[in-house]
Parts: sequence; structure tokens; C-alpha cells
Amino acid sequence: MHFKHLTKDSIIFSDKTEKQHIIREMVSKLEEAGRIKNSMRYYAQVIHRESLENTGIGNSFAIPHARTESVDELSMLFCVAKNGIDYDSYDGKPVRFLLLSIFPSSYSTTYLYYISMMATIFSDDSIISRLENAQDANEIYTILEEQSGFYFDKISEQEREEVDHSANLAGVPSAELDLLIRLDRLYKMNGSMQCEIIMEKITNLEHLIDNRSLTYYKRMQQKCATPFAFVEKQACSGCHMNIPPIELNAIKERKNISLCSNCGRFLLYV
Repeated sequence: MHFKHLTKDSIIFSDKTEKQHIIREMVSKLEEAGRIKNSMRYYAQVIHRESLENTGIGNSFAIPHARTESVDELSMLFCVAKNGIDYDSYDGKPVRFLLLSIFPSSYSTTYLYYISMMATIFSDDSIISRLENAQDANEIYTILEEQSGFYFDKISEQEREEVDHSANLAGVPSAELDLLIRLDRLYKMNGSMQCEIIMEKITNLEHLIDNRSLTYYKRMQQKCATPFAFVEKQACSGCHMNIPPIELNAIKERKNISLCSNCGRFLLYV
């Protein structure tokens, strides 16, 4: 599976019917699994994050999370709410699926990339229906594993040939990737919901992004199913071409935006 931080053991079913109760249960499960300590501390952080901005992103899916320097890596837990949760989501639908994430700042880009993938998966009603009918964690995991594979394989030979390599993004800090991935997720959400709130967020976010990287992202968005790829076994997950060692070292350092020299996608080291 393309989630390094989500396993079959990290998938649970819950009978809880209230938002606070199900989030508390999820955080407790992470503590029981030895992923975090003092679950109430992180529960408070997740709930505080929810008070700032509701994470029900629509299509029955929510992404409660907390970014904190008191953990060393990204921890995730996927929950199926059997009875649905009133979450005040953008589209007004009850939430049936939640992905809880607790992570340090160094994993922000990784987290956002995973969330972008999940938002794409949950934009397909047929996949949501399959998940709703799943009977156990193994079946949920199988569906997510299958769909994550499809997500990363969405590239054709024609797309590779059409990619424009003329962009000069030298010196653009890697932090811009966080903003671009957020923007990509909002575009996907808006495509399925056409929500004024999301459109406002898109406009505000575009004003924060370096114009060179924003322009290049929009060009790539028109040419590729997904403008982002990650480094997998020293190769680009988008076009599967090997990455030269000198470029690989630059990507690992995470100082500036890196592009695949073959397909042109934004490269992430996760």
C-alpha cells in the first residue's frame, strides 16, 4: 500500500455517534498501539484544531489531525463510523469515514500528499459505496490499497511526452509544496461539490503561493492526472524513471522544490 503509516491494524470500526466521542476513541487507539503517549493531550490538540476549522471535507470523509513537535513521525488511524457522524461538513453530509493523523512539522508535506490522495479516492461515489459495504478491516484495507495504487499509476505515455520542462523553479523553497498540495486538494473537493466556501479558500491560498510555482502547477494540472509524485526505490512514482543520485540527495534535503527531470512532476521524499 502507498500508505507507509497505515496498516490493517490501524483500521477500526466504531459505534460512536458524536464527533468528540469518536475522535477520543481514535486517539486512544493510537495510544493502545504504542504510537503516542498521553492520548488526552493529543485529543485536546485535535479538538482545538477542529474548533479553528472543521475538517469534514465532504463526501462522507473527515480528516481530524494535529501537528505537534512532541512526536517524531506521522501516525495515522482510519475509522469507519457505523452510524454516521454529524460533522458539519462542507456538503452537509454525515461523516462515515475518518482519517486521524498526528505528525510533526517535518512530515507536513507527506501528510498533505496522503490527504490529497484520499480526497481523490473519496470523490468517487462507487468507491465510497464499496467502503460502506465492507465488512471488516481487511476489506477496507484492500480497497484503499487498490485505489492508492490506481492514484499513483494515473499517467500515460502521451502524458509523459507532453510535459513541459521549461519552468525555472530554482530557489523556490520546498515549503511551497505544502501550499500547492493544499490547493490541489481544494481543487479536487470543489470539482465534486462546487462550494463557495471552498472557492474562497482557493482564491486566498493562490495569493500566498509563489507565482512561478503556481503557474507551473496549473500547467501540470492540465497535462497530468496528478501533478505530484514521490520518490519510491530511487525512482519517480509518476513515470517510474530512475532519479540521478545528485538529484536524489537534493530532494532528501527538502530545501527547494524538486521536479522530475523526465515527467516534470513535483517530487516529494516521504
